[in-house]
Amino acid sequence: MSQSRGYANHSLYMAKILLDQWDSALGEGGLPANVLEGAFAPAVRLHLLDGYGWFLLATIRSSRLPVTPPHRVAELPDLDRGIAIPGEVKEYAHLEQEGWLRNLIQPVEPGLPRKKSAVSIAMTVDTPNIDQYREWHATFQALFARMSDSLDEY
Repeated sequence: MSQSRGYANHSLYMAKILLDQWDSALGEGGLPANVLEGAFAPAVRLHLLDGYGWFLLATIRSSRLPVTPPHRVAELPDLDRGIAIPGEVKEYAHLEQEGWLRNLIQPVEPGLPRKKSAVSIAMTVDTPNIDQYREWHATFQALFARMSDSLDEY
């Protein structure tokens, strides 16, 4: 396993710890859900984006790792001479523009998220919540497993 893949797995593990603690805190009911979301969501998002960036670096087989990983395909370093852009990276770039990655890479608004109204469901559709972050985490786990198998074949 490459160092960048190890970092990717570590980032996913950190996100999972935070998601579990977020879920536990919601179950305790001591703080309002929007306060917990404001505390946990930015950190979970950062770990997921770090994991994504490290895995992008593994996908392009980058031998020179930066101090911090890229969070978008456009932030990847130039490929080594003679190496073509893998099709997966093109797929991820498309997902950043029009797919599920687009929502993840959007910045989290500063401050506390607005309390969700029970009356208007439309207000909450685009606001990531713990369920959305759990889904992104699971999607990354599946993606990383699939791509790890593919990378190991080389």
